[in-house]
Amino acid sequence: MIALPYYLALAFGQAAAHDAPPLAAPPANRWAIVVVGLPGDEEHESLFGAAGQAYVRWLTEALAFDPGRVLLVGHDPAEREAKLGATKEQITAAVADLAAQIQPDDALWIVTLGHANYDGERGWLHLAGPDQNDLELAELFAEVECHEQVFWLTHTCSGWFLPALSRPGRIVIAATEADHEVNETEFPQALLEAASRPTPELDRDADGRVSLAELFLAASQRVAEIFQADNRVPTEHPQLDDDGNGRGSEADRLLLAPPPGDTDQRDGLQAAAMLLPVRTETQ
Repeated sequence: MIALPYYLALAFGQAAAHDAPPLAAPPANRWAIVVVGLPGDEEHESLFGAAGQAYVRWLTEALAFDPGRVLLVGHDPAEREAKLGATKEQITAAVADLAAQIQPDDALWIVTLGHANYDGERGWLHLAGPDQNDLELAELFAEVECHEQVFWLTHTCSGWFLPALSRPGRIVIAATEADHEVNETEFPQALLEAASRPTPELDRDADGRVSLAELFLAASQRVAEIFQADNRVPTEHPQLDDDGNGRGSEADRLLLAPPPGDTDQRDGLQAAAMLLPVRTETQ
């Protein structure tokens, strides 16, 4: 169980109501790209393929994303013989197509799945063909300007991608910290499991809605539970960066309301103010 420090517990108490950041207005349209990297073997081809489809279902069925604005890159469920794994060209084309359509009032969510490595200088996402490093991935989105940007980097070594993708107004979540956390990640499944829970289990401040910060806390807690259940030393520590400084924070270091004193640590405020979209009966 992740312990909440004073300032995070305060955010869930009545004292936080006065200082809580204003909730962001909902975007006009939501767009998403789910990138499935190179699996490497048959077992991971099945795992990555299933996870990619599960994320698409989460976005389109549980959340208010239009299916026509959610793109799965690197896996076509209709093509049984097609090999799994996105290419740099496919990712570049998908982002370019999106950039030509997305509007300033829209939202963009990116989900990455797969293997990666860190060579001492750059993080590399493993793709079908040449791999893509963190700077290259960040450059693709450099000119994309929209109301809301959320990156779910669930792949191995994703902590090394966070600094390059970090920018003011953007939320970047990585499965690992930028350290020697190179094992296959549990975060992709942990996030899906957390997202499937009913609202009351995720709604820590009991306001009837779930913020992105609350979902991150639940997913991080689920990762810890997985390692504890297997009697393993945790080899991944999910990070969230939403203050644009390129340094992520773990769940127990997030700020969900302004602290009583000055601090350089501001991760969590934007994520706490962003409510997850929900599908209503009229949608």
